[in-house]
Amino acid sequence: MRKKFLVILDGEAFEVEVEVEEGKSSLETVLSVLQTGVVRKVEAPPLGRGVITSPITGRVSRVVARKGDAVKAGDVLAVIEAMKTLVEVRSNASGSVEEVYVKEGDAVKQGDPLFKIA
Repeated sequence: MRKKFLVILDGEAFEVEVEVEEGKSSLETVLSVLQTGVVRKVEAPPLGRGVITSPITGRVSRVVARKGDAVKAGDVLAVIEAMKTLVEVRSNASGSVEEVYVKEGDAVKQGDPLFKIA
């Protein structure tokens, strides 16, 4: 059975797709793949100009940025938890937070809008 996993290494997100062998755990399989190399790096794609979207499916663990906050490209806006892994969502542009679409505890899917930066 093929499965996709999001792996965070040194703060960078990587998507790994592996064939999980019968009798092996998913963790064993992912670890063996990581020893051979990373499949591809993934980025949080913007939904539109200034909209920051979720790079993964998970639950919003922490919302750092508030409406009206000034942010710089690379600033942490929120933290999303998925499979006990914390993923920082960072601004892709400098500006101010025009909208916050989520709150702590919200479930989000990959691609859901989280913030609008103006």
